[in-house]
Amino acid sequence: RFATFSLPALWRSADTCAPKGQRAHKAVAQMAAMFPPATPQSQAQEANGTHKGVVALLQEFVQCSRQFAAPQHRAILQWAYDQRMASAMSLEFRASVAFLLDGVPHHVAGGWQASKKSAQRDVAERALRFFVGKWGEQFMSEEAGGARAPKAVGGNSDVETLDEFCLAYQACGGVRPKWCHTTRGRHVTAQVDIELLGVPHKFAGAPKPCREGAYADAAKRVLWYFQCPGFGNLFVPDPHAPAVCGKQIPEPPANWACSTTEAEELRKAERKTVLMRVQNRLQRELSRVLRPGQGVWEWSYEAHEADEVWPPLSRATASVPGLGKSFVGEWARGQREAQVEACLVVAEYLESGRESTEGSTSSGGLTDNDEIAERVRWADVPVDEVF
Repeated sequence: RFATFSLPALWRSADTCAPKGQRAHKAVAQMAAMFPPATPQSQAQEANGTHKGVVALLQEFVQCSRQFAAPQHRAILQWAYDQRMASAMSLEFRASVAFLLDGVPHHVAGGWQASKKSAQRDVAERALRFFVGKWGEQFMSEEAGGARAPKAVGGNSDVETLDEFCLAYQACGGVRPKWCHTTRGRHVTAQVDIELLGVPHKFAGAPKPCREGAYADAAKRVLWYFQCPGFGNLFVPDPHAPAVCGKQIPEPPANWACSTTEAEELRKAERKTVLMRVQNRLQRELSRVLRPGQGVWEWSYEAHEADEVWPPLSRATASVPGLGKSFVGEWARGQREAQVEACLVVAEYLESGRESTEGSTSSGGLTDNDEIAERVRWADVPVDEVF
């Protein structure tokens, strides 16, 4: 089962998100013909370059569906990868792809695969089968006089209206939405989880001063997303939103496609490989300044004088000559764990790109390096199969 996430913005379009309207009907029919069920023969043809791949088909679908022209400097599909330990010696990868459907940013996550290429194809195929296949079937059912989206009931709050809508709307499977929220400073952001055509979706609202306002805002956005009668004109497209005209579609919340049940397991997996991953990244970013045979960092350790337990408390310092900086980790039991703590400080520095990082001391200027185009993240939980 893959999950999708939609970010908040000021947008509205009758054709957005679900294949609705005459234009979407035509697009669904065309894409359905272009995207027959995958077979071993078609996969072999794709590998040989004689058959159009699912990634190319997904890009065509997004380009046909977009309401705003994407900036020339930005890719239509934007990729990121999660990784976890499949065994003591191998990794698994899960791809997520971000794109705009008529001005609405979507993030779609696939399942775990043995390689990044397989993970990329997996999520592209799932996205097509959902947006083209499942939404196409839902649209045909509504056009044939089947179950339609129910109308809003007057007198209810927006949250109550969404609750009743999901219970009555066939595409939601009669499952109530689940709510949560985050607080940052004086603002609250609500998030609602909805099962849509058998696929878990997460929707976020805009930051609001109070919890009630945040929940109401998110509910109205989701009801607009479904084009619920009475909510279809609440938002208008914003062609200047960062998600539309920026270089990158804003990222969803961390671990958005994951449950918390396996967070600790994958946190341990990340710590097992953090030394290798940070070292490899430093080698790539500092390749122009490192001398032949020069290591990317130098390590030193100090023991806690008052500690008498084994393994003793240690604190590691990683000196990176290519950056002109030293990074000091937190105290940890044993030199291995202390080294991991220092690696996490280095990784945070590389991700943030700041001139100074908490827990690090500077011994010189920062060398400018080429930005790594590929984003790799760690995730928390496998996603079940749905197709």
